[in-house]
Amino acid sequence: MITAAEQTQSSCRMFYVDGKKFKTNAYLGFFRIPLRRENATKIALLAEILKSGTKSAPSRVELERTAEEMYGALWDVQVVKKGNEAWLSFSLEVLKHVPEEDALTFLRSLMREPKMDGWTFPEDVVKRKKEILRRRLEAQADEKRLFARKRCLELTAAGSGAGVWADGYAEDLMELTAEEMTCFYREIWMYAPLSLFFCGESEGRKCLKEWKKVLDLQRKKLWECPPLHISKAEVRTVREQSQMTQTRVALGFVSGCTLRSSACLAVRVLCELLGGANGVLFQEIRERQGLCYDISVSYDATSGMVMAETGVQPQQAKHAVKEILRFFQEMGSQNIQEADFRSAVEQIGRQYANISDDPWKILNFVAEQEILGNGMDTEQILRQLRFLEPEDVQKAAKQLALRTVYLLSNEEAGTWD
Repeated sequence: MITAAEQTQSSCRMFYVDGKKFKTNAYLGFFRIPLRRENATKIALLAEILKSGTKSAPSRVELERTAEEMYGALWDVQVVKKGNEAWLSFSLEVLKHVPEEDALTFLRSLMREPKMDGWTFPEDVVKRKKEILRRRLEAQADEKRLFARKRCLELTAAGSGAGVWADGYAEDLMELTAEEMTCFYREIWMYAPLSLFFCGESEGRKCLKEWKKVLDLQRKKLWECPPLHISKAEVRTVREQSQMTQTRVALGFVSGCTLRSSACLAVRVLCELLGGANGVLFQEIRERQGLCYDISVSYDATSGMVMAETGVQPQQAKHAVKEILRFFQEMGSQNIQEADFRSAVEQIGRQYANISDDPWKILNFVAEQEILGNGMDTEQILRQLRFLEPEDVQKAAKQLALRTVYLLSNEEAGTWD
């Protein structure tokens, strides 16, 4: 998949991905920032501020107009959480006949020349973006499934960056000022490792060098992004109250297997066997026993965490948790049916094969593999997948460690005990 990769000094790494088959060129640049509670809200707010205007296009409307003049180019600034890191990401997708110079000028403006009032971000912009972000964060409490998932993740990975909410905390917004946000922006340019990716024609290597050049990098000592470690501590059962008719249950496990581990694929297959559309939990707990409204199992390969989630009647919560844990245990202690195993492997294989159909899926995959993983391409992973055996999945199941049982329910649901 990666036809060439040019890596300069660690302060700026550049990667070219062959995208001849696509109608567009895709640019992706991101700063890697160690994620901590004290900087999470700053990162989320900064992304919103940078989308509000640049020196040459001082409003969001004018930014959109500039993009429209490049034949409807698509762009964004966002925060992407990867393990214990936050990636402050800048993306641009343009038709291939758009001149490279125009694309790079837009990216430089977006990344390097934000709208300023003197030497700081405008007070009115920061104030407005703080209010928008505050409303968005407070509204998340009404999205019960999302809220339960985030709280379970926070508890499971407590003490590490993986447990921090990358979209920020409403209670931390009040103290942030325009001057502090400007200083933080400048610190990122001085200290955060930068990665640049281009998916397009064969001149991409030259394009990457030009992109780096127009950014005029002047780097100092870089922030370190240490390897993620989540300890296998004692199980925590946490129950919180909210106005709702059903109870949301989330179980957080630590697998110890991230992108760097050869067992990563076995954990993916395990999650498919348990939580896929035809998985054991769906068939047994939802369909046969009728215990829940929905049920799923997900795996975050950048942190190594596995999460089982379900929505149940309050009085069924304890029984549902016991049943979920029983099937997780059985995956490690009983033989896995060959037909079920092969079906799960094929489903995971299709997911990897489909990556090559979309430039942004490719760039996300390449970034994860190169920055956090082992640099394998999809063909290498598919070959590994073909050699996977049921015993590998059983071993992965045995190594899972339950860390969190989280319940979100109404105040009249009775006690968990």
